[in-house]
Amino acid sequence: MNSNSSSDDSNYILKESDSDNSLVSVRGLCVYFFTEEGIVKAVEGIDLDIRKGETLGLIGESGSGKTVSALSMLQLLPIPPAKIMSGSVFFENEDLLKLSDEKMRKIRGGKISMIFQDPMTSLNPLYSVVDQIGENLRVHRNMDPEEAITEAIKMMKEVGIPDAEKRSKEYPHQFSGGMRQRIMIAIALSCRPALLIADEPTTALDVTIQAQVLNLIDELKEKYQTSVLYITHNFAVVAEIADRIAVMYAGYIVEEHTCLQCFEEPAHPYTRDLLSSIPRVDRKLTHLEVIRGSIPNLIYPPSGCRFHPRCKEVMDICSKVVPKRVEIGPRHFVRCHLYG
Repeated sequence: MNSNSSSDDSNYILKESDSDNSLVSVRGLCVYFFTEEGIVKAVEGIDLDIRKGETLGLIGESGSGKTVSALSMLQLLPIPPAKIMSGSVFFENEDLLKLSDEKMRKIRGGKISMIFQDPMTSLNPLYSVVDQIGENLRVHRNMDPEEAITEAIKMMKEVGIPDAEKRSKEYPHQFSGGMRQRIMIAIALSCRPALLIADEPTTALDVTIQAQVLNLIDELKEKYQTSVLYITHNFAVVAEIADRIAVMYAGYIVEEHTCLQCFEEPAHPYTRDLLSSIPRVDRKLTHLEVIRGSIPNLIYPPSGCRFHPRCKEVMDICSKVVPKRVEIGPRHFVRCHLYG
């Protein structure tokens, strides 16, 4: 197969039209973990753009490097054992990876907020929920305590907490899982961040509550004009809310495309295998497709393309050379030897 255009990773240049509309531009981000067992090559030189007002779905199996990439952007990785080997993360014309701890504290929770997987481990059990929402408002919006409490209760109402004024004085353990996640969303959006990073926020919730949380994030995104980086392993979730999809495998982003086209015209073998493993209500299946093997140990990753031991379309070159990131269509990027 032939590509329309190609780009070497080291020479990749953001198009001017993309640059003007980009809120966050990640270039060549490489993150390793130095452990007793060896060096974990968790993220290998990824390029990623999050545009203003869009939802980008970052999808892949557990262990692909999705969360590590997000935590790197906010300088939240434990150093050591983690080390950012190279790369840049530009946000509002500043490289976040070069900012001091003091400057990053002003950005975290203010301009960039994050919702984590398990709200019970993210919320402090010793403080009422109104105090925890209010703390963010006092620190980042310089509100006095009384004003912060009023705004915190308002945010609880925004995220659908019933009887918000009364429940504001309660503690995290007095809320259900879905309500705790709504509190986390209230904290994250209380300062009107430019970017919201949601790291699998619906994983521990049942399907009905999951749909409610997704709708809530989408509604508040539109209301506050917030960009969203949604991290998940669930294609059904990104189909619901994402504008674009970036598929990650073993430290690399292997495909990036619009949400609709990624479902209709998946190009990378890994993307196609992921989609084929999802049960379809419109088709009668005799057996469920699976991706053979498992994600590799990133202390000893496969040579060449890291997906080649599991790929149905593997070629000789795949085990020898790391594929380059190529553009095979308008804003459709793939890292695969099938495309030049």
